[in-house]
Amino acid sequence: MAVAVTGEKPGESGDAGEDSHAECLHCSTRFRLRSGTDHEFCCAGCRFVHQLIDEEGWDRFYHLKGSDVMTPVKSLAFQQRDWDWLAAQVEQAEAGLQQGEAARRVFEMQGLSCVACVWLIEKVFQRQPGALRIVVDTQRGRVTLWWQVGSFVASDFAREMLKFGYAMGAIGETEREDRPQSRELATRAGVTGALALNAMVFTLPSYLGMESDFLLADIFDLITLASATIALFVGGGFFFGRAWRAMAAGSLHMDLPISIGLIAAYLGSLIGWLNGIESLKYFDFVAIFAFLMLAGRWLQQTALEKNRERVLSGDLSLREVLVECDEGVTRLAAVDELKVGDQFLLKPGEPSPVSARLHESDGEFSFEWINGEPAARTLRRGAEIPGGAMNVGREVLPLSAIDVFEGSRLEKLISDGDSVAESSRDLGRVLQWYLIVVLAVAVMGAAAWLWAGHDGARAFQVFISVLVVSCPCALGLALPFLDELIVSRLRRSGIFIQQNSMWARLKRVSWVVFDKTGTLTLDAPKLVNTAVLDDLNDEQKDALAILLEGSHHPIARAVREEMANRGWWQVDEGGGRSGVEETVGCGVEWVDSGKKVWALGKPGWKADLPIENEVASVLTCDNNTVAAFEFKEALREDACEEVQALLSMGYQLAILSGDQKQRVQDIADTLGIDKKNVQAGLDPEEKAAWIQAHDSSSVLYIGDGANDSLAFDAAACRGTPAVGTGILESRADFYFLGRGLHAIRELLDLVHRRKRTVTLILTVAIAYNVLAVAVCLAGWMSPLLAAILMPLSSLAALFLASTIK
Repeated sequence: MAVAVTGEKPGESGDAGEDSHAECLHCSTRFRLRSGTDHEFCCAGCRFVHQLIDEEGWDRFYHLKGSDVMTPVKSLAFQQRDWDWLAAQVEQAEAGLQQGEAARRVFEMQGLSCVACVWLIEKVFQRQPGALRIVVDTQRGRVTLWWQVGSFVASDFAREMLKFGYAMGAIGETEREDRPQSRELATRAGVTGALALNAMVFTLPSYLGMESDFLLADIFDLITLASATIALFVGGGFFFGRAWRAMAAGSLHMDLPISIGLIAAYLGSLIGWLNGIESLKYFDFVAIFAFLMLAGRWLQQTALEKNRERVLSGDLSLREVLVECDEGVTRLAAVDELKVGDQFLLKPGEPSPVSARLHESDGEFSFEWINGEPAARTLRRGAEIPGGAMNVGREVLPLSAIDVFEGSRLEKLISDGDSVAESSRDLGRVLQWYLIVVLAVAVMGAAAWLWAGHDGARAFQVFISVLVVSCPCALGLALPFLDELIVSRLRRSGIFIQQNSMWARLKRVSWVVFDKTGTLTLDAPKLVNTAVLDDLNDEQKDALAILLEGSHHPIARAVREEMANRGWWQVDEGGGRSGVEETVGCGVEWVDSGKKVWALGKPGWKADLPIENEVASVLTCDNNTVAAFEFKEALREDACEEVQALLSMGYQLAILSGDQKQRVQDIADTLGIDKKNVQAGLDPEEKAAWIQAHDSSSVLYIGDGANDSLAFDAAACRGTPAVGTGILESRADFYFLGRGLHAIRELLDLVHRRKRTVTLILTVAIAYNVLAVAVCLAGWMSPLLAAILMPLSSLAALFLASTIK
């Protein structure tokens, strides 16, 4: 494929006027709208799905969706997938059942995001023969189906969902937890909230002047004690366990001061109850504080889980493979069961899980996923292919394994890698000094009261009150609330945060390092001479569509997208037309009902006239040229302006690519990135080594393929535009949608705004703590005053968090 680089430096755009940004009518993702164009969609896939929804009369989908950002459809709606795994799942679900009985199965569903998705999926399911019931869980990315045995065809439902941009997947062995942490937190918070209300109700009479010898006073105390005790174990237990595990690992966690405050307040209250000392009874504080801290943690965790559950957990083709047995029989086997010499089948669109040899036929493979090379390669019979090479031909390829999966480079690339510790070193140092100061003030305050001649009960009351009022409400409630606001705001821009520990690491970033193919450039080449499509008649358009359908080749994806942009594309309901034959390394051909031979392939294969070198593919009819297509490797739509903006913000930029040097340098020259920071022809280990040599704690790495996974592990922060591969998005601190790079600048800009807001919150929190501790040391802090100040300080911190711009 002849590939040129496209992109304009700032101020060099050939369009009249200025570029602007718009929101896709289907998915609401922001995209660059070049002046003089009337595009309403970010990609051809979104246009196609919008047209389908409109034809069905399901406009309510967009009313339900509102402004929620969904994953762009891209090429998903045009794909043809193999549903053999689905047939096996259905067979298992129906085992032992009679025709007409109800079967049930749970599947993953890629693309779920909001109530509109639920409504649309239910609509599609309800019109399937034999469909009984469906439950869609957007938080966990799952659907549960009930159907009538013998009447329901699961593959038809899956194929139709794919047309609307939702991909079904099997739940693998590394299945997500049945009870996500947010559900546990919600349960704990609900119980603790009820107990807090109970404690407040039965403590209120004492605040309003109820005498201690009142008939029901002891019963009220017992109820308050019981409520606080259960709240301590149900609510506080969450923080106790995490604080203990962090200390056992040699680090300090924010849950430690929360735990100390809860335990101190409870023990002091218990001593006060046993000895009749009213000034020590903080039972209501224990329950309220535990509830507020759980609520803050729940807000934070829910936002992160919602982002993490938008994509499938992994790629089935890298977990299982069809192995050939005796007499042509095949069986499904886990990839780690493959032995050297085993023969297995590689289906179109699947990556090879191990290094293998083509032993029966030629094949066409894409190496983009493993080394960043954008052009597909033709390999002949007997050639070796590396693990991760993707079959972009139309035929199933028999391969012979020459390596095993365990211990291979591919396993290393797709393994989970090293996780980033939740507690940063900076936070650990802050907590260490915070705890030392609080404990020292509490001890010295109590000692001062004893030295002044007061009794031990009064001194102990001072000690307990200091520990109680110095609990980090701002950090435990306001910061999770602030992060939830930020995560929600970024989600509307198509940016999804998955690790809250990222914020501390992003503050230290001075390098932004990019992979090239699929990161700085789009994930498919761009058709240059689009006008050639407009010259085709209906017969030629239909023939071209048939030749393109079901192909995973990058060139096919590019032409298919342009056809879909014109509204010409229709997905074949039968799952693929027969009769298209492939000549590996040359192209595909098809004979229509009138015996005309249509072909799409390399110049000179079927064309009757010589074609210039820059033309990559030619459509012919009976060896006569119909259309010649030119392609270029296209930069993301806003790459030039975003790169210049990052440079002006003071960040150093670099490109690390496995592609050829000249192509990488052309991209760098177009973007204005310093030549000394551009590296080409790198393997995954060399990418990681470059990052480690350039202060890895200051590097933000943006990549999209398995060849970027080691660089991901080496960098302090990591992001990806690749969603749905199951490789990098689960390991990234964030991922972003759309055809642009605006997410990087928006995120880095928000880091600084978050820092200013956090500083403001902490300043107010310190001022509150100084004032409250002074009141404690003076001996004026009562349980009633503590019960008033703590919620007020929390509300003030929440208000400050909500002011972030």
